[in-house]
Amino acid sequence: MNQLVSEACEDRVQRIAKVQQKCRQRGVDVAVFTSPENIYYLAGLDYEGYFCLHVLLVPANGKPVLFARAIETPTIIRQAGNVRFVGYADNDDVPAAVAAELVALAGNSPRVALQRNSAANVMVEAPLRSALAGAEFVNSSGIVEEMRMVKSAFEIAQVQRAARVSDSMIAAGFAAAGVGVTESSVAAEVYKAMIIAGGQSPGFPPFIRSADRLCEPHTSWTSRELKTGDPLLLELSGCVARYHAPMARTGYIGNAPEAAKRLSEVSNEAHLKALHALKPGVLASDVHAAWKAHLDASKVTPRLEHCGYAVGISFPPTWTGGPGINSLHGGSTLQIRPGMVFHLLTWLTGDAGSEIFLSDCVLVGESGGVFLTNSSRALVEV
Repeated sequence: MNQLVSEACEDRVQRIAKVQQKCRQRGVDVAVFTSPENIYYLAGLDYEGYFCLHVLLVPANGKPVLFARAIETPTIIRQAGNVRFVGYADNDDVPAAVAAELVALAGNSPRVALQRNSAANVMVEAPLRSALAGAEFVNSSGIVEEMRMVKSAFEIAQVQRAARVSDSMIAAGFAAAGVGVTESSVAAEVYKAMIIAGGQSPGFPPFIRSADRLCEPHTSWTSRELKTGDPLLLELSGCVARYHAPMARTGYIGNAPEAAKRLSEVSNEAHLKALHALKPGVLASDVHAAWKAHLDASKVTPRLEHCGYAVGISFPPTWTGGPGINSLHGGSTLQIRPGMVFHLLTWLTGDAGSEIFLSDCVLVGESGGVFLTNSSRALVEV
């Protein structure tokens, strides 16, 4: 077993133990998790099979039990050695099998915690309630998500590797851009750089947009040819061992207009205000306040009313970490702690239709925020 695999296994053993401790503290007999991010965090299953139902049962004591399609057996044996695997056929009644396992683990009247913030919960909750009339059901949402907020040394190392992939992707994208080059050709070079640098398929595809499409938050490349004077946005993330490090840079094909240059300066300044405010012990709302105060003083308008969000483990269709988004906004009471990782961002609109999106992956260290992505933050002109 190589060192990387060994460290990951040690992390998962500790995570399972923490979940079991939380179960005992809450009087929960079995916690049920169905989101890919939580299952990966606890069991280590990293593959493309999550389009079908997966259910991970974590009893207050004993070995976790994972339900997935029987055809996935070789992968699960290789990757998820810390669980007991139950494979199902496509015509099996999976909730009935899960209900039977819950009874085997905790009797006919178990106290079961279900992950209600997972889209897959809708496939199991009603059948489980029907099959287990004597059970009490509570919410397991947040148990694992809270643990995932603060990264271990092993996890931070994966995010750092992902950040290096992100930097390579950004460099390749702008190097490929130019008059007459299509957005899709830029995307091809971004993907080539991602793969060569050791990245795997990210939760979102790279968002590559030009001209009047910069304002579209979640669309990507087309076959459009770049023209002189076009703005070009690259927002993307390297992904290593499912850990993400998102970043964004804005450029121009040829010379950037003065309005865009001014907006870029303000964006950089606000970005640094947020970074310097991102210290252990403060609230997320304090970080937002420092960022927003600079924008207000500069009389510019943010397209988004937050300046970032927590990142880490993600599976498609997102790099935000699964259900919901934990953002740095004005009303957040999230306390910043060492080991947290954020996608710190500033997206501004200005005069003459100018638009600038700048973002980085940032680690909270003992003394404050540190950029993990390090491509130049100056406005790119290609």
